Amino acid sequence: MRRAASHGDSGQALAEIAIALPLLLLMLIGIWEFARAYQIQQVVVNAAREGARTVVLPGAADADSATKIVNNYLAGGHVSGASVNITSSTGVEEPGAAMTVSVTVPYSFQLIGPIIRLATGNDGGPGDITLRSDATMRHE
Repeated sequence: MRRAASHGDSGQALAEIAIALPLLLLMLIGIWEFARAYQIQQVVVNAAREGARTVVLPGAADADSATKIVNNYLAGGHVSGASVNITSSTGVEEPGAAMTVSVTVPYSFQLIGPIIRLATGNDGGPGDITLRSDATMRHE
């Protein structure tokens, strides 16, 4: 029994890889990018919580000290460019008054962002997001 010669199988495999590999790489890069953004978001949430905890303790430091603590926490997570806003519900720091610490950080996707900007022709659009967290605690 003779076997039929197979022609063109290697070309078919090459074409399949040429189609599938870029899609697989784009998917892996997207997973990595969104995981990094989620990690930064968690750092922002914890920084806001630390700032709120600091500002409501008895004999607590002032808003400048809380801002410094928030910035130090963010620096530990390699996050820069944050905006910190501390507000009081009553305007005075008395027991039971709620203090809110808001932390906002601009975030640019490093690998997907330029690809999105190139595809959309937009300089500061879909490749950039703002990560934000608010933490509210009451004075003790």
